Amino acid sequence: MAIERKKNLLGQAGVTALLIGLAACSPMNEGEGEGERATPAGGEGGGYSASAGEGEGEGESGEGSAGGEFGIKADQAAQNPVTYLTALEVMRAHYLAGLAAYDADRRAVAAEMFTHPISEIYVDLEAALIELEAPLFGDELERAAAAPFDGSTDAEIRAAAAAVIAAIDAAEIHAPQTEYAEAAVEAQVLTNMIVRAALQYEFAMRSDAPNGPYLDGYGFFKSAEVIATRHMDEIRELDSVVADALSEAMTSLAAAYPTVLAPEQASVDADELVGLADAASAAAERLE
Repeated sequence: MAIERKKNLLGQAGVTALLIGLAACSPMNEGEGEGERATPAGGEGGGYSASAGEGEGEGESGEGSAGGEFGIKADQAAQNPVTYLTALEVMRAHYLAGLAAYDADRRAVAAEMFTHPISEIYVDLEAALIELEAPLFGDELERAAAAPFDGSTDAEIRAAAAAVIAAIDAAEIHAPQTEYAEAAVEAQVLTNMIVRAALQYEFAMRSDAPNGPYLDGYGFFKSAEVIATRHMDEIRELDSVVADALSEAMTSLAAAYPTVLAPEQASVDADELVGLADAASAAAERLE
């Protein structure tokens, strides 16, 4: 059943991508797809280090024998809670960014964001979901990908994306067990999203077409906000130094990503932002 679902999802994703290519774009949307992403040097940050159960050299470029654009390997996701939760949070980031883009009337771009997680992440992650007895949510993904093109109302499109986010929350409950405290795991996942958001901002500010990477970074930041809201108190109780470093990086990211649209001029120094993300990652290593 899972294999058949993957085939169907990829078919839907292909059709949706074709529709996106044919869709009439306003000047606001033209050339503002996801585009290129910055690639973290040395892998995924704290939670993706070898000491956390990940091999080195498996960063966002996705190179390797398995896994999509984000280097998700089902066998590792089923064993490593940081890998598993980061994969789900990258998916969440797409839908949070897509909803924000939709609200900003960047509808073609929003439709892309609702489609990409299927082929980039879910088809590789589904095996881990099955192994962990987590609820599958391929149907929800397919519905969200199709909604912008099947005559759905604005409310129905938003509801379809919200259903995916709710499914991500349900899947996160089934993260693999580990000897580390939950707060330590969540600190690593938060670090991963902070690093991604910072690198996308740096990439966007140096790009001639900044809106795509900036939108990706906005989604990563919004995912980080969700994690911080849910878990920062527990992280602080576990280690206040780590919490301070994460909070400082989050404050700078909030200034860097006030809206979903890339600014004409950088509101935050990109090098300083990346430095704060690196400092947060280094601090999080205290918990490994």
